[in-house]
Amino acid sequence: MKKYLLLIAATLLAFSVTASAAETYAYVERDSALYLDFYAPAAPANGYTVLHVFGGGFFEGSRTNKWDTAYCHSLAERGYAVVAIDYRLGLKGVTNVGITNLKPMENAFYMAVADCSAAVRYLVAHAAELGIDPDKIILEGSSAGAITVLMTDYGRCNTLDYTAELPEGWKPAAVIAYSGAIYSTRGALKWATPPAPTLLFHGMLDKIVTYKQITFGKRGLFGANAIVKRLAKFDYPYSVYRIPGLGHEVSVAGPMTLDELDLFVRQRLINGRTIFLDVTLRDTAVHPTKWTKMSVGDLYKKK
Repeated sequence: MKKYLLLIAATLLAFSVTASAAETYAYVERDSALYLDFYAPAAPANGYTVLHVFGGGFFEGSRTNKWDTAYCHSLAERGYAVVAIDYRLGLKGVTNVGITNLKPMENAFYMAVADCSAAVRYLVAHAAELGIDPDKIILEGSSAGAITVLMTDYGRCNTLDYTAELPEGWKPAAVIAYSGAIYSTRGALKWATPPAPTLLFHGMLDKIVTYKQITFGKRGLFGANAIVKRLAKFDYPYSVYRIPGLGHEVSVAGPMTLDELDLFVRQRLINGRTIFLDVTLRDTAVHPTKWTKMSVGDLYKKK
C-alpha cells in the first residue's frame, strides 16, 4: 500500500501543476442536477473514452476527489478521453445497513446504475460535440464505482429495469472494475446476451467487496472470483488480476495498473484478440494495511 500511496502522491503533485482543467456538464436532472467532467485526451488520442465512476461505499466520495481527478488526468495523458461522473449516494445518511436489511443497499446499487446509464445516454447524444466515438466507451470504476459499472453491463445484457436509461442497442466497448462485484436477485449469474470484454482487479482477502460471493437465497453479491467462474462456464472472454495478501487496497490500484489497462485495451479492443487471461499478481513492495482486515461491517458500523 505504501507504494500505491507514493505513486498517488507523485501523480497528484505532477497534475496540480501540469494538468488542464476538465470541462463540466450537467448530464441529468434528478432531485438536482448531476454533473460530469470531461477530460480531453492528450495526443495521440487512441479513440477510446473511459467513463470513470468513483468509490466510497455509496455513502461518500465525489468525482472531484483528488485521487480520482489525478487518475483521470493520468488516463487522459495516455490518450484516453475521460469522463468522471456524479451519481446519487443512496446510502448517505442511512443507518440501518446490513445483511438483515438489504433494501437500502439494493436501492443504492440501482440508483447508481441508473445514473451511470443516464451519463452514457448523455455521452451518446453529445458524442459529436465532445469528439468521442459512442461505440468506444469503456465503463471503469473503483469499489462502489466498480459495482456500478459491472451491474450496468449485467443489467444491459439481461434487460433489467435499472438500466432502462441506456441508449437502445448500445454496448460498452469494455468494463474495467477495481474491487467490484455484481449483485443479483435471480441466483447465479447468467447473461442473456454476451457481456462486454471485462477486466477485473481484486484483492483475494477483500471483505468489503467480496472477492468470492455472499448469497442469501436467490440474492447474492458476486466478486471477481465468482464472476470469472461464470464467464468461463459460458465461454465469455475475461482478464482477471488476482492480488494475494491484500484486501480492499486494490480498489485504489488504478495508478499502479495503467500498463495492464493499456495492454487489455490494445490486445482485446484495438487488435480484437479473444483472450482469457488469469493472473495472480504479487508485488513484494506492497504490504497489507488496515484495509486488508476490514469487513463490510466495519465500513458501515458508524452508519
